[in-house]
Amino acid sequence: MKSFKVLLRALILLAICCHLTAASSYAYWIWTPKSGKWVNPKYAPKGTPREQYDWAMQFYLAKDYPRAISEFKKMIKVYPQSELAPDAQYYTGRSYEERRDYYAAFLAYQKVIDVYPRSELTDEIIERQYRIGNQYFSGQKEKVLGIELLPAIDKALEIFDKVVANAPYGKYADLAQFKIGECYKKNSQYKEAADAFSKIVSDYPKSLLYEQARYESAYCIYKMSFKANYDQEPTEEAIKEFEDFVKSGEAGDTIKEADLALARLQETKAESLYNTARFYERSKHYESALVYYKEIVDTYSKTKWGTKAFSKITELEKRLQRQNKR
Repeated sequence: MKSFKVLLRALILLAICCHLTAASSYAYWIWTPKSGKWVNPKYAPKGTPREQYDWAMQFYLAKDYPRAISEFKKMIKVYPQSELAPDAQYYTGRSYEERRDYYAAFLAYQKVIDVYPRSELTDEIIERQYRIGNQYFSGQKEKVLGIELLPAIDKALEIFDKVVANAPYGKYADLAQFKIGECYKKNSQYKEAADAFSKIVSDYPKSLLYEQARYESAYCIYKMSFKANYDQEPTEEAIKEFEDFVKSGEAGDTIKEADLALARLQETKAESLYNTARFYERSKHYESALVYYKEIVDTYSKTKWGTKAFSKITELEKRLQRQNKR
């Protein structure tokens, strides 16, 4: 009997301990019949969109950006149709931007445009995206596991593309399009760069960047000509671009650079023609050689090859006259 009483007391004590433990454990949890789950009120969304938005904004204003991001995301997830949802998404981007996580900020801003296209925040978002693009273009490095490691010109290109796509004729469209050209140019992708700069000429003729874009387009074609080797088409295209640019009277401050590039291109083209003429001359195809020498004199007389070609014409014509007399 004594042992039974001891056992009973032990069971009573154990029950009391379990009750106290359960009470302590469930002090922060409540059962919600709607979801059929236990929910910790500390992490549960507030009862209305306004309450949740204001709750998240408190953390943003206190510069607790990680918590602000968490609470704004909760607001968007629970109340996606609320009129405050676009603002919550916007401040998610702002929070990322404050943390210098620029790419995450760009993506968060883009979601406002994609999901809430009628938002009044669109213009400001595009401006912020353009600035983020400039951050990457100017040398901002990409984060890997939270550490800035890799130069991210590709991120700049992606962001500027979106700025143009989001508002093709908006305030930042021509600026972003010009930056696209500069991104490609920075990567030595001169064909893509030339195409990007040409798009300003065709799509934004009233842009303040129009003159510079024409020059940059011609310059990139000029750079392409360095790889021309025996194919002189890129050189010829570059010459035409620079000639049209100079003749248009729009060269402005770039006139000296344009003239210099044009002179170099003409030298390159004349040298190629001269080498072709010499090949025919060595093969004793004098008539064919004369055709190329005369093209140099007619078109590129101001190059150093012009004088050489003129001398060759005189020499070959005399040689042909002697041959015809035989």
